[in-house]
Amino acid sequence: MKIIPIFIPHAGCPYRCIYCDQHKISGAAKIPSEKDIKSVIDRNLKTIPKHERVELAFFGGTFTLLPEALQKKYLETVSPYVKNKKIAGIRMSTHPEAVTEKSMKLFKKMGGCLVELGVQSLDEEVLKKCNRMVDFNIIKTACRIIKSSGLDLGVQVMLGLPGDTLSKSIDTAKKLIELRPKTARIYPAIVIRGTKLAGLFRKGIYKPLSMEQAVHWSANVCDVFEKSGVKVIRIGLHPSKDLNSKGVVLAGPYHPRFGQMARLAQAWGKPIAVIDPGMPEKAKLKLKQMGYYVLEVPLHPKLARPVNGHPDMMMFFYGKKVIYEPSLEKIAGLLRDNGYECIKGKDIKSFAYPADIIYDACSLGKTIIRYNGKIEKHIENLKAKFIKVKQGYAKCSIVPVDDKSIITSDKSIKDIWGKSALLVKPGHIKLPGYKTGFIGGASGVHKDRVFFIGSLKNHPDGLAIREFIKNRGKKIVELYSGLLYDAGTIFFFDTLVNLSGYPSG
Repeated sequence: MKIIPIFIPHAGCPYRCIYCDQHKISGAAKIPSEKDIKSVIDRNLKTIPKHERVELAFFGGTFTLLPEALQKKYLETVSPYVKNKKIAGIRMSTHPEAVTEKSMKLFKKMGGCLVELGVQSLDEEVLKKCNRMVDFNIIKTACRIIKSSGLDLGVQVMLGLPGDTLSKSIDTAKKLIELRPKTARIYPAIVIRGTKLAGLFRKGIYKPLSMEQAVHWSANVCDVFEKSGVKVIRIGLHPSKDLNSKGVVLAGPYHPRFGQMARLAQAWGKPIAVIDPGMPEKAKLKLKQMGYYVLEVPLHPKLARPVNGHPDMMMFFYGKKVIYEPSLEKIAGLLRDNGYECIKGKDIKSFAYPADIIYDACSLGKTIIRYNGKIEKHIENLKAKFIKVKQGYAKCSIVPVDDKSIITSDKSIKDIWGKSALLVKPGHIKLPGYKTGFIGGASGVHKDRVFFIGSLKNHPDGLAIREFIKNRGKKIVELYSGLLYDAGTIFFFDTLVNLSGYPSG
């Protein structure tokens, strides 16, 4: 998903918290006109692939305290883009005290989809020192109004403010989780020239978090949110021209790649699960609760919509070698940091079969089961024993229980592999947009565990599958109780992260 940001620095906001200067944070010197907004939208839409979900967000001010006429003008400017489906919905950020039933109804009516509340902290000492006293009951009421209006809820927290501790920040996250937000943003506090916090810093009264502390705190708070099903959509301030200007940030953990650094810290020591972003949320949550660092692949513009987020359509791994489609460069970067040899492969240029399945091969020890036609050249060049099959969706069709045993619904693959293959009935697997999915795509294997996205009780051969896996000394993990769901395989990778070599300032 892509968000088009419209910054309205301090607009409508009667508060002046000690840390805030939205002009410098956003890089916007003035509030935009209707013409400005249209220009930003049109410019962004030209660069965003048509398959991407696009939302627009009003940030940097207190939207619902703008004059009502201006709120309507802004929303009326964006509304036509929502009606013609170029923009899927509108977001805004506001202060908890500025949420009313009237304002939420108007926002929803004009295409609103999510409201982010700037909470920052729920600790009384921190709020008092920041000149931001907000009663938790007011926040709870605001959340209730937002959700009862049919809008999604987002929250924003700030770490390392005066009087803050990691324990207090975690407590804030836990209290906010009780309000069931959909999303969260995490910002470590930085000292910006011209703010009251800058004065406290110069006097030696306030000391911001170090980069190392901020990364550690952010990773911990992010974990708390995500293990409860709250999606963290940003960590760290978005870099702007003003923030990057000399002398604007006086101190504190500001770095253009701060979010990436925090995510690396979050992944420290955790095995990585690479998944389809369309995987059911219950399954994602179970993986996180089991201690996996979950990475969602980007949707591919050339693949058919039902499979455009399927990892097994875009990457292949053989031992410590990972061959990946170029759109997965960020994921490859993290895997490289963890000791994997990542090789950039060929672009997928068409959704038409078999051009779409060049990465869809299955490795078992030193053997690779692959399509008997053209596949990605780097896979083709591996020094492995190849078993060629008619089935183009080879990995989708196979659960590689161990190096010698597979489960498949494809009889031709079963016949070639022999006695160590369990043939199961095709179908009985959900894949939205298609009649059915594949058993391999509804699974993943990590060490002694075989994961299924859904429950085997919903498959006619569920008992046989259980017995087959059990007899090979493996454990079964069912990620939720529903129908098996083809999410293009879960790929698991072990981590060897060493943050000492990562940029810290």
